[in-house]
Amino acid sequence: MGGILSSIATQAACCFGNAALSCFCKMCGTKSSTASRVGYALLFLLTSILSYTVMNKSLIPCPEGKCHGILGVYRVCFASSLFHLILSLGLYNVTSSKDMRAGVQNGFWGPKMLVYGLLMYIAYLIPNQFFIGFAQYVDMPGAAIFIFIQMILLIDFAYIVSDTLLVWWEDNEDRRYLAILAFLTIACFVTTIVLTGFLYAWFAGSGCQLNQFFISFNLVLCLIVSIAAISPPVQEANPKSGLAQAAMVAIYATYLVASAITSEPAGPNGDMHCNPLIETGKTQTTSIVMGSVFTFLALAYSTSSAAVQSISTDESVPLLTGQRVQEAVNTGALSSSALEEGQDGQYPQDDEHDGVVYSYSFFHFVFMIGSMYLAMLVTNWDTVNETNTTVGKSMAAAWVKIISGWLVLMLYVWTLVAPIVLPDRSWD
Repeated sequence: MGGILSSIATQAACCFGNAALSCFCKMCGTKSSTASRVGYALLFLLTSILSYTVMNKSLIPCPEGKCHGILGVYRVCFASSLFHLILSLGLYNVTSSKDMRAGVQNGFWGPKMLVYGLLMYIAYLIPNQFFIGFAQYVDMPGAAIFIFIQMILLIDFAYIVSDTLLVWWEDNEDRRYLAILAFLTIACFVTTIVLTGFLYAWFAGSGCQLNQFFISFNLVLCLIVSIAAISPPVQEANPKSGLAQAAMVAIYATYLVASAITSEPAGPNGDMHCNPLIETGKTQTTSIVMGSVFTFLALAYSTSSAAVQSISTDESVPLLTGQRVQEAVNTGALSSSALEEGQDGQYPQDDEHDGVVYSYSFFHFVFMIGSMYLAMLVTNWDTVNETNTTVGKSMAAAWVKIISGWLVLMLYVWTLVAPIVLPDRSWD
């Protein structure tokens, strides 16, 4: 089975090779650094599809169930994590495309896909016991780190969306941008309230004090951060704050609470009163879909913000289009050899000659822990034994999500009060 999966993975991933990326560059006029990130995103999408495929026993015929289920997902995501770990370590401190290692990041897609497929095959040769321990002691902490990164990116994204719409409104005097911002704010708050009501109705019955605490405490925290965001001291020190950011943070924190509660194991004597959907599987597909959306958004955004940080922005030069290259050659600013580099409509060319536009090493670190989170997401944080039999859900997984929800609200509050506590620092 490992050979079959590795073959499928390699052949499918080869679709994301040099030819496909070159075609993408030509059609979209994109930069080489952008095309590379798209390629890795597509590879992660392939990993997600393989993970979902091996999780569903009905999709893969397998004798004695040794190659699918939770342990199958662990193997697929382990191969992906190891792949990105190797690249993260190998590409550490690459500062420009002049470094020979930069070619590994932006090219050699055929050999990289062979390595990816080989790691997938090797993963199926490793005993089950290894993956049981790896999931518990590596994947779960890695998933928690990824959730933490998601929090930071979410808060940053909330500020950027709000600021961008306000700037567009002010510059264009178009009230439609203000209406979009108001709609997003109201929609997030309404969704948060509706989801909270659903949690109370389904998971906070009599005898479910812990769930009642989780839901109520989250609701109180969301109310506090919303009031704090529009309080006069915060508005004076941080004019960029507002209800829009608070609403986006509140809906994410509430989603984490919902995900945590549905991840709870059965109570004593198999009591499922506080989690009535524990064995129906009705929540797993929804949880996977919502979790996947947040995961891909976080990965996409991380590769354009947190991981995309220029190491030498002061030395970088603007990318030259074909027309500008021709003009530069005519004026003598560039040699005629520059024209040969852009034949066949392959403009624009290398945009990292004088400095990479993002950290290659951190980029792959994000994808590595993203693969760990994917392993937990697709398996719904379940645990198994050596025979690939589901043992049950873990309360530790629920606590990871609950604490993550509290942390995202606390981090957002810090962005509100930091300009007041530390007024001498720049917070732009």
